[in-house]
Amino acid sequence: MAKKLDGDFFFLSANDLMTGGVVFFSENGWSSGKSSAIKIKNSELKKYIEISKVEEKNCNIVSPTFVEIDEFGNIRKLRDRIRHEGVTVKFK
Repeated sequence: MAKKLDGDFFFLSANDLMTGGVVFFSENGWSSGKSSAIKIKNSELKKYIEISKVEEKNCNIVSPTFVEIDEFGNIRKLRDRIRHEGVTVKFK
């Protein structure tokens, strides 16, 4: 997680170690649906960076990353949208 995090809001995303599928951190742990993902404020990133380190160390997930979202929870970057939705993405 060396990239600079400039946005206002984020989802914590990773890959499930058992299935390889994309998962999002939610109130109840990891979820395959972004609709239940916690909307993380930039000021809260430090807390969730520590959570992601523990989760990866415990072999629950691999490759945690923070996905920049807008205030409505929409993924901002095309790369992250493709990762979540697959290669059939509607371009705006």
